[in-house]
Amino acid sequence: MNNVIAWFRDYWPYALLLVAVAVGASFIFRKAAQAYKAHQKTFHAEEAQMRHLAELKKTYYPLTAAAIGAAPETELLEGTALSLQIPLQKSDDPEGAFARLPEAQQLIYVLDVFVSDETATTFFKESSTLLSSRLLPALDLIGLHDADETLSRLVTMFDENDETTSLDWNAVAAADAEFAAQDLLTKIKLLGAKYIREHPEQFVAND
Repeated sequence: MNNVIAWFRDYWPYALLLVAVAVGASFIFRKAAQAYKAHQKTFHAEEAQMRHLAELKKTYYPLTAAAIGAAPETELLEGTALSLQIPLQKSDDPEGAFARLPEAQQLIYVLDVFVSDETATTFFKESSTLLSSRLLPALDLIGLHDADETLSRLVTMFDENDETTSLDWNAVAAADAEFAAQDLLTKIKLLGAKYIREHPEQFVAND
């Protein structure tokens, strides 16, 4: 023990270095463990999403009247939108292909994008004007007019060709809070499903 004390007394700079290395190693291992856990969480989430999309494709593509009739209300909007999205992804001109879709198909697709993005902030940040400009007509299609006034202002804010309304991120955040309180996404899913079930001929794939 005396030899150890003597060593620390005579070589204290090295002792401090050893302590620093030990602390640093502990920090690195802890960070590495946290990064691994985060990676695993992301990986499993993405894997689950891929399985989910594969199941949707199996059920809804190509879309049939039987699939529409049997679909859960909370899944039908997403399944229908996926049946529209697959041909768009295969197209050399996805935006042109989207613009050539019948009106109701365009609007149902836009509703699903809005629901998938989960917040107005994400939707308007990541969607092209082609999609965001169709949001209000999409809500009108399913009879959901309550959010029109708020979303109309947001549509104008994010319109690159409109210079009358400044972008106000506080207003966007307030809209997100308002829609969360109203559970708007669930309403859109259910009303979208109701519209699809009542108008299957507008969405069933043509052979």
